[in-house]
Amino acid sequence: MALLASITGEFGAIHSWLGYGVGVVIIFRLLWALGGNKQVGISRFYLDFEGLNVTNALTHPAISKSFLLAVALSVIAATMTGIAFENIDGHNDFVKETHEFFANAMLLFVCAHVAYLILFKRPLAKFMLFIQSGK
Repeated sequence: MALLASITGEFGAIHSWLGYGVGVVIIFRLLWALGGNKQVGISRFYLDFEGLNVTNALTHPAISKSFLLAVALSVIAATMTGIAFENIDGHNDFVKETHEFFANAMLLFVCAHVAYLILFKRPLAKFMLFIQSGK
């Protein structure tokens, strides 16, 4: 939904409603993380550098978690600044530019995360796309 909101940036009401939808999803996801089991919890975003060394620097879980955290924070920031921009009389240019910055950062982090998964975690990327490995 966040990607759709980003794509529809020039389509006024559609973009706004998608942004509010992203806000609802964020609130739902945070409530689920607080009350759910460990797999959906906030701990997924905690960076743990234990075991990181030169031999596993590109495949250590902290790298993937860093991308996830960056995506999550940029989506939250873009949503908050978008809602603020919608509700400011006269539409503040600084808030608009900040909103666009975080939206663009989100796209950059998503692309970097996808590239990282394809380059260094191909089996995980295939699993996430429901592609079975040919054995």
